Amino acid sequence: MHSYDSTLTTTYHDSRNPALAEKKKNSDIGRKYYASLVKRLGEWEYNLITIELNGMDNSLMIHTELDFIPFWAWLRNSKIHRVLNSIPDRFSILTGWKEKSVIPADELPDFVKSCIKPRKRPWFQVGSRIPLEGRMAEDTLISKLEEVWDGLSDFRGFLEEEMQIGDAAYRALMQLASVKDITETTLLGRNYAVEISSVENYKSQGKRQSFHINDGDQMLTKGYMYFLDYHDKNSPFQTIIVQLEGHNHIFTNAREILGDGRKEWWITKVFATHSLDNHAVMTKAMNLLAEHDFKVNGSAYCVGTYDNETEMFAEGADVVKKNFIDSALLFAHASNRLELPSEDEEEDGSDNESETLEPNFRFNEIFEMIENSHFTFSKSIVRDLHLNLTALDDKHFVVLSGISGTGKTQLCRLYANAVYGLEYESDNPYFSIIPVRPDWTDASSMFGYYSSFEKRYVKTEFLKVIMNALKEREKPHFILLDEMNLARVEYYLSDYLSAVESRKEIPLHQEEHVTDVPQKLIIPPNVYVLGTINVDETTHSISDKVLDRAFVMTLSDVDFTSFWERFDQDMKDSLQQEFLLLQELHGTLAGYELHFGYRTMGEMLKKLYANRELGEEHAMESLESLDGVIAEKVLTKIRGDERIAEMLESLHMWLSTKLEVSTISLGHVKRMQEELKYYGTTQFWR
Repeated sequence: MHSYDSTLTTTYHDSRNPALAEKKKNSDIGRKYYASLVKRLGEWEYNLITIELNGMDNSLMIHTELDFIPFWAWLRNSKIHRVLNSIPDRFSILTGWKEKSVIPADELPDFVKSCIKPRKRPWFQVGSRIPLEGRMAEDTLISKLEEVWDGLSDFRGFLEEEMQIGDAAYRALMQLASVKDITETTLLGRNYAVEISSVENYKSQGKRQSFHINDGDQMLTKGYMYFLDYHDKNSPFQTIIVQLEGHNHIFTNAREILGDGRKEWWITKVFATHSLDNHAVMTKAMNLLAEHDFKVNGSAYCVGTYDNETEMFAEGADVVKKNFIDSALLFAHASNRLELPSEDEEEDGSDNESETLEPNFRFNEIFEMIENSHFTFSKSIVRDLHLNLTALDDKHFVVLSGISGTGKTQLCRLYANAVYGLEYESDNPYFSIIPVRPDWTDASSMFGYYSSFEKRYVKTEFLKVIMNALKEREKPHFILLDEMNLARVEYYLSDYLSAVESRKEIPLHQEEHVTDVPQKLIIPPNVYVLGTINVDETTHSISDKVLDRAFVMTLSDVDFTSFWERFDQDMKDSLQQEFLLLQELHGTLAGYELHFGYRTMGEMLKKLYANRELGEEHAMESLESLDGVIAEKVLTKIRGDERIAEMLESLHMWLSTKLEVSTISLGHVKRMQEELKYYGTTQFWR
């Protein structure tokens, strides 16, 4: 049984609290009560019947509630009309939370179709809605409950069948997910080491697991396997995806293996690339699979056999999982996405297996994607970036400042990829990083120029993005100007800022024979410009003209507690003491704005771990190794006048106390203290 008791109790007490009563008086919270009977199946639950008293629209509802996915599945497997026919005419299909609307049964298939592409995922209630007025005898209420329960018996049968099929397919996927002992594979006659990580939760849809392919000590590529109860964008069915090089090379429905007896798992492969001969790529890929002992039939291949009686893979889940990984690697090789070394043939060309990317600016989904990454960004920072980029309809310009290593560039990439539902490692054709050069002195650095010598217009990366954005106005295009204040921003960006502000065209050239670049260019509203800046002696200050047209965010605060929670478990087990000491050091420096960021912390920990891996015979002592990374990664940025005297004294005391011996770091600090007394200024570099 599920119910709404606790929320109602809290609301009741709040309404009696003088400090909260006025605020709660007109709130919708607590104006709805429900009690429901649910059934658990595997990892999931589904609703059997619910009674709901809704004080917002004054209705009593008795219904079975379900989300969008079962209706999507029934639409895909052509069962939806049978399902709808199982619902008696006296019952309604409703959707909505505060204001519910009735969807006629004959209109439901089209309604479901209309929700798929924009990724709307409404909930539905199937049952009776009665006016909530007067009094109702208990016997009458029980009678109405029985009427709905009995009347929806066939409908619940379809729902239970759908949930059982989904559970069986998902359990098969979990068998594959549980396999971690694949340690090597041989492809094109060459041996590779395989490392498979632990399974982690992926959104609310299922699980994700990364794997590494190593050639000796060198990592060749990193991939991901997704084991999903459904794919929010493309499929309501249980799905396995194998991703390599930011590309989905396998995407298949696990229900294909369900049925009677043993069923072979055949997967149809599709290549759809504009720049290559897809037929030739397909032929090459299938030939490679056949050479590696896969069963192949045209564009289909077999990865294993599932025994529905024992609910086990006949070859073993480890063999089937390895087949998934091997086939994805061979597909990446065939499409030149990943070149695997081979003694027998040379590879050339490149492939980019196309997929349709749909933008999504819903914050909760964007934040969930970023939160599921291995980077550490608070909700407030992500929310601030989201609002800064989207608050204005036709002007999107955000500048991110802060100390080096706090993840300014990573945050921009994470956000742009999350808008398209892509992982951080994925290649996003709608996100471009453009490093700013110190010699950018005018708008030609951004928009190109006409070369009289070459008789052509020289296009820049920025111009190419703007022109693509004009062709695909329905798609947001993200541009990151990295280290944008290495040159004077108002010099090279003034034309862009003026055009965005005035909505006027930018003149580019007057050459009639130039047809690939327009003579005038307007900045479309689907261009999102981000910039990162660092402030030191190599950079320029940002003028008010630029600041007035941008949202400026500062990323200097770091959360090493969250960072540590996401760190590799083996390193956490090995470096707990060193991390705590570095965290203390960070706190000492933070009060003087000389602290370090995530990149510095991560690199120091990785070097400390690499030292441990050398073994007792060769490795430095723990404190000696720690002393070395402090001198190499932290002290090098210290410089200043008498204002840092107190900080140097605190650092002196900390190093003397924590490292316990005369160290390299302490020697540098003592020298800087002496220089400060003698010259009035000091720095790490002599």
